[in-house]
Amino acid sequence: MNIIKRWLGEFKRGLSFIFGKPEPGKGNRRLAKMSKVVMAQIPEFGKDVVRTQLIKSIESDLKRYVKKGGKDRVERELQEVIDTPEYMELLHKVGLDEPHLRVMAMEAVKKRGAK
Repeated sequence: MNIIKRWLGEFKRGLSFIFGKPEPGKGNRRLAKMSKVVMAQIPEFGKDVVRTQLIKSIESDLKRYVKKGGKDRVERELQEVIDTPEYMELLHKVGLDEPHLRVMAMEAVKKRGAK
């Protein structure tokens, strides 16, 4: 019985984390919340797999930003990402940093010919 109560408590905390409001702080709070979820996946899947998925996700986001708003939108979103400490911690944990993000952003803008 004790195990079931503990499991239900953990399940409830997990649901409240996923569906609850993001904690207050600096930067994009939704991104910070998702960063914590992804960080919890590193022990399960390994740094290499998480890094590969992060890079794919970043590239697709940048492509979408270029398409929707050009270089200005990319710069605005990039600054918001850099201002989110949880996301930068996640990137550092998988071996990426701000210069990597900037290079990916420049490549996305150059590839689409955005102004």
